[in-house]
Amino acid sequence: MKKILVVEDDPVNVLVLYDFLSTRGYQTTLARNGPDGLVRFEQDEPDLAIIDVQLPLKNGFEVCFDIRRSPKGQSTPILLMSAVYTDIEHAERHATEGLQAQGYLLKPFELTTLLDHVYRLIGKP
Repeated sequence: MKKILVVEDDPVNVLVLYDFLSTRGYQTTLARNGPDGLVRFEQDEPDLAIIDVQLPLKNGFEVCFDIRRSPKGQSTPILLMSAVYTDIEHAERHATEGLQAQGYLLKPFELTTLLDHVYRLIGKP
């Protein structure tokens, strides 16, 4: 079963993303802040990480950077998401070039758009 790590601090978004991905056949794990996201990444070795930019204790950009520095994280696809960084062109360029993320989602986004990204990055379950 393909594994997805969602790092998100908003309780409503956590519930929606968890339910949506789990019911589509992905093993979904959660972390609610940056440091927990890094721990879960190392423990669970997900096939994909979906990371919010605005996180407590360590922001999503820092989490992405730290994942990329780890041996396990060099090839794992990462999707960043944010409601704060709304200049999508700048954010996407920063995420894909500077942080080597595979995409950027501007909140709120359609769940079907998220699923399209998931299919593109890791395939169907």
